[in-house]
Amino acid sequence: MFTQFFGSYLLNNKIVSDEQLIEALEISKQTRVKLGVLAINAGYMTAEQIDEVHDIQATVDKKIGDIAVDMGYITSSQVNELLSSQKTGYLSLGQALVDKGYMNNAQFEKSINDYKNENKIEYITKNVEQNEKIDEIFNRFFNFNPSPNTKFYSEYISLLFRNIVRFIGDDFIPLKASIIQNYFSDLLVTQEITGDFNAFIAISCTEKSFISLASRFANENFTKLNEYVNASVGEFLNLQDGLFSVNISNEKGIELDLEPQHIHNKIELNNLNNAYLIPVSFTFGKIDFIISSKNPLIN
Repeated sequence: MFTQFFGSYLLNNKIVSDEQLIEALEISKQTRVKLGVLAINAGYMTAEQIDEVHDIQATVDKKIGDIAVDMGYITSSQVNELLSSQKTGYLSLGQALVDKGYMNNAQFEKSINDYKNENKIEYITKNVEQNEKIDEIFNRFFNFNPSPNTKFYSEYISLLFRNIVRFIGDDFIPLKASIIQNYFSDLLVTQEITGDFNAFIAISCTEKSFISLASRFANENFTKLNEYVNASVGEFLNLQDGLFSVNISNEKGIELDLEPQHIHNKIELNNLNNAYLIPVSFTFGKIDFIISSKNPLIN
């Protein structure tokens, strides 16, 4: 998840555009992370030093690591450490942005250092998602207003993103959430959670994104909107809500029930209460997730 939140940081600070970020995200898994980006991330070299080494490499037949060692910027053991380290996703994303010319080394250096400082991350390792730091980043990013009706929102959305990674893919960027009271949708699947905690959940997107979401979840190549597409997206929502209900029951002793899912076309939600819109930009399109403590009027 660090890759996704780092991407959001770049987008929210207008360092890259949405189109540039999505393009880089698409090619990042096939991108080879180079020594320069690795050294900047580890704090072994600055962007200025990397650029200087690159300039020299254009005039001599030497590897960049050997030149950096000769210049005293880095040691041989540090070069070997970087080249043998496991490459994390956010580095591949950064490298893809640099390769495409959407960022230079100096911009990557400033962005990654500012992001680490903002989130109090001294060094990001391959295990970052296994420690409490990712939860801190998540809570700071969404910052739901605490109230009796929203006390489980963070847990719900945290589980949602884990399930997106598991069942849909990790090629997405979470965008800033917003509070809404009304919402119009071209295509919407909804479900209610009832019990000691009540919530109205919805997934909204265009027909094209709806089909892509269904295709990924069902591992099928759907090409048009039909009952199988509707059922697949509905089942993803039901899986998410079911796992959330089980977790809450096991951890809090709160019993919850799920109402059947419903599919709506060209509808408007009105009088939403404690409602948050959580947009997520995938490489195939944008999907809006909505969580509200009150079942809205549907027109």
